[in-house]
Amino acid sequence: MKLDRKYITPFISVVFLAVGVSGILMFFHLFDGYTEVVHECLGLFFVVCAVFHIILNWKALKIHFKKGVFIPSLLGVLTISVTLIIVEIMNPPVDITIINKVIKAPINDAFKALDVDYSAASGRLKANGISIEKAMTIEDIWINNNADPEKVIDLITE
Repeated sequence: MKLDRKYITPFISVVFLAVGVSGILMFFHLFDGYTEVVHECLGLFFVVCAVFHIILNWKALKIHFKKGVFIPSLLGVLTISVTLIIVEIMNPPVDITIINKVIKAPINDAFKALDVDYSAASGRLKANGISIEKAMTIEDIWINNNADPEKVIDLITE
């Protein structure tokens, strides 16, 4: 199928709106958990549509590149992005701070904080081939077993 503006333009427009709206919902923490997956997946699709859009409009874009009009945009977006990253590094979100402290806490304390029965969690992990022996923290469990951290946490908190 040949690239055609009559398909790409509507897709990129509608996906742009969906990504924008889901981003706004995420910013205001509305429908948390639902908007994130929509935003991420449609964000990837938006990139695909944008690549096709660039291919279709390459001649016109080259004119803009020659005029240097993209340089201020690039510098502005880069500055904002770096600033946001630095602010995030200096002030991590509370939930990330708590999760990091829980996974590095002594395992019995972490299980108490998560309201998890040690023997039940140990049994679920063992049933999935994950040993809890020699683990001092939850983090040790996935490191010692070369396991996926998310899977370990899911098994512990089931």
